Amino acid sequence: MVAVEYAEFLQQFRERTAKRMEEFEKAIASTQRKLDDVAEEVEKKKQPVVVESLEKPIRMARRQQRGRGPVKSVLREA
Repeated sequence: MVAVEYAEFLQQFRERTAKRMEEFEKAIASTQRKLDDVAEEVEKKKQPVVVESLEKPIRMARRQQRGRGPVKSVLREA
């Protein structure tokens, strides 16, 4: 009696597990298709960026000097 119930439980467990695995594989396949589609769209949209040349070249801003005078070392006194 217990063995029959256990065998029945095992059969139902295997069926449920097989069904869940099938649903999981379908979900993975669907997601993979979506990712492939998105990857294709991104690849199609990739275009080189064209930058128009500027009339004046850009110069880096020079660092301004502060007029505070020499810096006093605080750590040397400690």
